Amino acid sequence: MAEYKEGETMEKIKENRLAYCNECEDLVEFHVLEEMISEEYKGEKITYRFKVGHCECCGVEVATDIDYNSRKSEAKIKAYKRQKGIISLDEISELLKKYDVGKETLADIAGFGKVTIKRYYDGIIPAKEYSEVLYQMLNDETFFMESVKKNQSKLKDVAYRKIIARYERLCEIGKSKLEQIINYIITNLGEVTPLALEKLLAFSNGVNYAMNGKQLIREECQAWQHGPVYPKVYNQYKKFGYKPIDTGIYSSHGCMQSLLSEDEIKAIELVLHTFGLYSSKTLERISHSQQPWLEKRVGYKEDEPGNEIIDEKSVERFYIENGLNSEESIMRYIANCIRNFE
Repeated sequence: MAEYKEGETMEKIKENRLAYCNECEDLVEFHVLEEMISEEYKGEKITYRFKVGHCECCGVEVATDIDYNSRKSEAKIKAYKRQKGIISLDEISELLKKYDVGKETLADIAGFGKVTIKRYYDGIIPAKEYSEVLYQMLNDETFFMESVKKNQSKLKDVAYRKIIARYERLCEIGKSKLEQIINYIITNLGEVTPLALEKLLAFSNGVNYAMNGKQLIREECQAWQHGPVYPKVYNQYKKFGYKPIDTGIYSSHGCMQSLLSEDEIKAIELVLHTFGLYSSKTLERISHSQQPWLEKRVGYKEDEPGNEIIDEKSVERFYIENGLNSEESIMRYIANCIRNFE
C-alpha cells in the first residue's frame, strides 16, 4: 500500500487522484476505464456505458469523486428510459426550450397534473402514455398547438399569446431551408454575430459543393465591402449590430431540420468545427481572399458599397479545386490565409 503524508493525501484527494477502496480499506490511487455495464433495473436487464473507477491495488470498483454514484445512477436510469422508449430529461428540456414554456405550463397543455413535469426532474420516471404525449409534442408542432387550444382555459392570456408567437416562428422555420441553416448555426455555435453568420453561411454553401456537389443555399449572395452577404439575412439580423444573435431555438426535432439532409448537416457541422473557431473579423478577411468575392469587387474601392451577385459556378469551382471537404484540408487552408494576412 502506498504511504502518503497528511498534507499530500489531502492534496491528492482535492485533485481527484485518490479514492476510498472498501476492499483495501484505505485511500488508493485509481484508473478509469469506459465499460459496458449490464444490470437489472425495475425487473429489466439494461446495458449502458460508464467510466468506471478501479483501485490500482486490487482492481475493485471505487467512486472516483463525490458525484460518481449519482452519475452512475443517472446513466442507468437514462438507459432504462431509452430501452423502454420513455422520453429523457434532455428531451423534456428540449421540449420546454422549443416552445418557450415552463414546466407547469407544459403540464397544463399536456393535460397532466400541474406538478407532473417538475416531478420528472425530481427523479420520477414518466408513465409510458405520458411519455408518448410529450414525444409527439416534441416531434409534431401541429399536435402541440392542438393540445394548447384544447387546454387553453388553463393558460393565462399572456402565456397563450407567447405560445402563439413561438408557434408562428416555428412554422416560418419549417418552411425555409435558409432559416433552418441559420438556426442550426446559431444554436450549435453559441455566440454568432450578424457578420459571422453571413460568412458562415457563405462558407457552408461552398463546403457543401466540395462535400456533396450541390448548392446548399438558393438565395442570392452579393459581394459587399465586408465580404459575401445574403441581403435577406442581413436585413433580418442587422438590428443585433455587433452583438450575438439570441433568437435561436434549441431543438433538432420536428420542423427544425426537416428540409436539411444528413449530408448537408455534416457540411454545416464541418464549417462550425473549422471556420466557426475564428472571430468575425478573421472570417471577413478570409472571405476577402476568395476568388468568387474578389472577381465581383473589381473596380470597387476597398470600402465602397457594392451589390454584385456572386457567381455560384465560381463558388463551386473554388471550393472543389481547393479541396475544402475535410477538417484537415480546411484548417490547413485557414492557416495559409492567416499567414498571408501577416
